[in-house]
Amino acid sequence: MSKLKIHLFTLPRPFAIPFFGASLMLGVVLAGGDFSTIYPWIGLIAGLLIMAGGHSFNSYLDYAWTGLDKGETENRSAEKSYTGGQNVIETGQVTLKGVLYNALAWYVVALIPLLYLSIKVGWWILLVGLLGMSVTFWYAKAKFNWTHELALGVGVGPIALLIGMFSVSGSPPWVVGIIASFPIAIILSFAGLALDEWPDAEANLKKGVKSIAYKVWEYHVDLGSYLAWWIIAMYVYQVFLITIGIFAPLTGITFILLPVFLGLSVMIKGSFEKFAPVFVIIGALYPVLLVVGQSLGGG
Repeated sequence: MSKLKIHLFTLPRPFAIPFFGASLMLGVVLAGGDFSTIYPWIGLIAGLLIMAGGHSFNSYLDYAWTGLDKGETENRSAEKSYTGGQNVIETGQVTLKGVLYNALAWYVVALIPLLYLSIKVGWWILLVGLLGMSVTFWYAKAKFNWTHELALGVGVGPIALLIGMFSVSGSPPWVVGIIASFPIAIILSFAGLALDEWPDAEANLKKGVKSIAYKVWEYHVDLGSYLAWWIIAMYVYQVFLITIGIFAPLTGITFILLPVFLGLSVMIKGSFEKFAPVFVIIGALYPVLLVVGQSLGGG
């Protein structure tokens, strides 16, 4: 039962579902999709299967390819309260081959809804889905070449949102989709990675990682201030999207989270272990509220 739980829940990292799922649903809304049809939901399933496979591959690659998850406890990536996929191979809970098979299985299963939608809606979704599958390989090496945040941002932002768009339309306004995808990319990647990599930084820097997320720790940049800067930038960009008519004014409901974000940016200074998971939870509410606001106010 323990191994089954690891394969079904730990390796896919379900904490990220609100980010990837909301990004995809935002794409559906911006493409004029109808949630009463089955296509958006099939697209959501495809997107989340790709997310699961990508996360599982990340566990495999960070052990077999980059070595970040190898070694004694103090010399490998830390296990976080919201995700524990970093240590399951090194601790012998599952085998390296088993994790590889897990990752491949998620991707193979994801091809089923992608192929269905490519026949029913348009073939572009298959191409975008395959690009999404490839991001995990970029992401693994991106930790060593300064494109760390960009790789994850592309995956959770443009790729996820375009899967949503192409699940309901063969020719959606994809440029609008890319422009609209940045706020979710900011919250999970450009802000979120500094939070996520904070407990990993000391061990991973010894292995040659290069990204701003790690430099925040290495250069003793105040983590709370860094997070607050990105959160403010995210909201400023959201206001820009509202102003130019891409986002509905009702997406402003996300601003109810702003004082919480800023408060947590202060509290995380006192106890990272206690408030980092709370920051992740509140962060996951942002894209969900964004979709709700766009869905109700976009018409």
